[in-house]
Amino acid sequence: MNVSSFIAKRYLFAKKSRNIINVISFISFFGLLVSSASLVIILSGFNGLQFLVEEMYGNYSADLFITPIDGKSIEKTHPVYKDLLTQKEVLSLSKVIEETVMIKKESRWITAKIKGVDTSIYSHTFFEPSLTEGNGSLYFNGYPMVLLGYGLQDQLQVSSDPRYLNDIQIYGLSRKKKLSVQGSNTFDSKKTQIAGVFSINPELDNSTLFAPYNFVNRLFEYDNEATSIEINTKSVEKVKTYVQNKYGNDFNIKTNEEKNDLIYATNDTEKWMVLCILIFILLLSTFNTMASITILIIDKKQDIKSLIAMGSKYATIRNVFFKEGLFICLSGSLAGLLIGVIVCFLQNHFHIIELNIDYWPVLVKTNDLILILVILLITGTLASFIPSQILMKRLIKRDL
Repeated sequence: MNVSSFIAKRYLFAKKSRNIINVISFISFFGLLVSSASLVIILSGFNGLQFLVEEMYGNYSADLFITPIDGKSIEKTHPVYKDLLTQKEVLSLSKVIEETVMIKKESRWITAKIKGVDTSIYSHTFFEPSLTEGNGSLYFNGYPMVLLGYGLQDQLQVSSDPRYLNDIQIYGLSRKKKLSVQGSNTFDSKKTQIAGVFSINPELDNSTLFAPYNFVNRLFEYDNEATSIEINTKSVEKVKTYVQNKYGNDFNIKTNEEKNDLIYATNDTEKWMVLCILIFILLLSTFNTMASITILIIDKKQDIKSLIAMGSKYATIRNVFFKEGLFICLSGSLAGLLIGVIVCFLQNHFHIIELNIDYWPVLVKTNDLILILVILLITGTLASFIPSQILMKRLIKRDL
């Protein structure tokens, strides 16, 4: 251990001659501890929310969505279906029909979005984790059934329990009949029953019901067409690039993140805005360290003169106070990081802060810890450098 490090540690841990220096040093340490712990906890909280959003909007969503640029549907004879199935990166492909319907239950009417899906892909096992009641099967003894969002069930006041009257009437606008003033002949309707109720995310829960593709195809008189194609892949970017290169003029191709870009972008923006605010607070905390080192320099004038008389170089004396500032910053920062990680661990295991759905998830990422540590090192170095390198010249050197 060199002389400057030894003296810096003695100044840090030994009882100082003036109580105010102890107070300011403790405030510096505590301010850095709270700031670094807050950075870990809040960034991990945003990571947890992002993970929750990805689960809500990603687990029950395809990897890639293809929709026509012109017109409303993709013809059944379009070569894109066969071309996609020849790609080894494509795991599954589903033709989907999405339309607006009116649902009647006794005297209650609501408007909703019906999604006709391929039952070989959207099987009951797909829906099981999100079901609040009933089962996820879209067929019962060969008869088509539907799955309602939790919000739609609340509006209709209906149950999926077959012991009660759980049938509903679904009205869809005919594509082949002409519109009339009365409009009574422009709607086709089909009666079906509710197989179950799901809760996936607020958007789907309050607006959507799932039905077999063939059921929706007949209701709206489609000719085995699709309003969109949903694809699950091994490599999203490869499949997206392939479709864009071959059919870029015919289709819009979006990933799940691009389809819900506003939700993902909002979460990321909020995270980095909060990070900027916390960094600003951290910078304010470093002023306490600067004040502590400045007062210590003034207090130790006699020690500095003694060291110079003993032959110590000016650079060595200057490094004493620079290293003391670093010791304060590092100890406060590392203690704060440790406390932040412990708080996140406790939240994940004991669910201290709860949400309506379950609890607030937190996710500590190594990249975030490295980023926080780099920020703390930079701010700590600057806070130690300014008084030890600049102020010392003005306050001490001219007096020696």
